[in-house]
Amino acid sequence: MSKVRSTMVRAAACSLLALGAASAVVSDTGPYPDPGTEAWKKLFAVDPTETPLGEAPFDIGRGVTYNTTLKGELAGLDIGRVFLDVKVTDKGYRVDYKMEQRGIARWFSDGEAVAVAEGLFAPQSSDIVSSYYYNHDFNGEDDQQRTEIYREAEAERYRLWALPEYNFREPVSVEQAEDAVDPLAALVALAFTPVAEGGEPCDRAVPVLDGRRRFDLVMEPDGQEYISKNGPGRFKGDAYKCRLFQKKVAGYKENDRGDIDGEIWVYMAEVPEAARSKHLAYVPVKIVARSGIIGASLQAKRPKLIADDGTVTEL
Repeated sequence: MSKVRSTMVRAAACSLLALGAASAVVSDTGPYPDPGTEAWKKLFAVDPTETPLGEAPFDIGRGVTYNTTLKGELAGLDIGRVFLDVKVTDKGYRVDYKMEQRGIARWFSDGEAVAVAEGLFAPQSSDIVSSYYYNHDFNGEDDQQRTEIYREAEAERYRLWALPEYNFREPVSVEQAEDAVDPLAALVALAFTPVAEGGEPCDRAVPVLDGRRRFDLVMEPDGQEYISKNGPGRFKGDAYKCRLFQKKVAGYKENDRGDIDGEIWVYMAEVPEAARSKHLAYVPVKIVARSGIIGASLQAKRPKLIADDGTVTEL
């Protein structure tokens, strides 16, 4: 049961969700060159730093915010919440994410996570050209991790800070990390932005870098489905059903599994015409994870779109 609970939480983090500057960074398999050296830069696309930025160094402007609480259930039991606010503007996006476990999930872990991400879109597309990401994972007082990733527009390399210091497993080169985004930027790219005319919203792939590992998140179409209310305030309506896969690229030891185990589906609803924009066309309303015969789900509760003038569109 703990494996399924972990799958559900990781799916939410990936589809929706410790590096420091040390005199010698040591991996699980052996020592690597010092950060900042040419030998280091040939192996890694990240530059560890001693201090965090603390916030995104750019302004995304005004836009529309998607607000919802995704309630987690396993075998009909409450296992947690994901609180999600995603603001999308003509210039960029901001994601505020919080995950907390409840009920039987706490038998296995006290895990919580809080994350924030901001980024800028390319002038003529929804490609993400600059991004900031901060994540704090909490699994107990003696088991916490803080990570910050920043990439400037047109930069090849990523600025990386973490507490405690990060132990690298395997290299991720500049070539492997090209155009990769952080996990919450991947959520925006997969589940919010439009597709080309005639395109399928579930037919997408996004390269992701979480600071030490490089992987692809890939969605494939799996039809459409009417989502029924599963409790008060739950989303009800038509949605695209997208199968989600993770493909490991670099940064993993040979026998490491990916973050996503089992089968994952992401359900996306279309944004009403009045609230749509050039960067906002869909929103995630449900996530389902299945391992064997046991399934867990996250379903949106009271999802709504909020304009900067306070206008609310209920979904």
